[in-house]
Amino acid sequence: MKPPETTQVFRTAGGTGVTIRPIRPEDRVIEHEFVRNLSPNSRYLRFLATIRELSPGDLDRFTSPDYPRELALIATIDDDGSEREIGVARYAETGPGDAAEFAIVVADEWQGQGIGRELLRLLFDEAKKAGYGQIEGVVLKENSGMLQLCRELGFMVNPYPDDPGLVRVSRYA
Repeated sequence: MKPPETTQVFRTAGGTGVTIRPIRPEDRVIEHEFVRNLSPNSRYLRFLATIRELSPGDLDRFTSPDYPRELALIATIDDDGSEREIGVARYAETGPGDAAEFAIVVADEWQGQGIGRELLRLLFDEAKKAGYGQIEGVVLKENSGMLQLCRELGFMVNPYPDDPGLVRVSRYA
């Protein structure tokens, strides 16, 4: 099944036009550059590990989600005639049932401008259309910005079993 063709354009708090659309296999280059250009802290908060860039296998997996079990939406801007990725949110099925896990990261210089909120709003709409009733994620306890956004979006925040440095966030779609 093909991912939705939906493309949404909105303006950031600063007035920049941002396009949000499903990721495609041909986005390998901009996805690679996006992750490589994140600060080490943002990469750590997103991947819960220290990485420099995505492996070729990860790039294949991240740019070719198996819709409707998985979906990734990217936020892009026009950068002198080229498309530049500035954020990505994705969900993936967690196993039997109607729950999906989500992840999100926004480029450091674009954080705090509403991009993450808009990515998640659209991602959760798509997850609901795909039949998921619950969205959940794992967040580092130190990631105060993400935890604040989750609380604002109505997530429950609970300790993560067996790891005091993590929390589980969840909400019904």
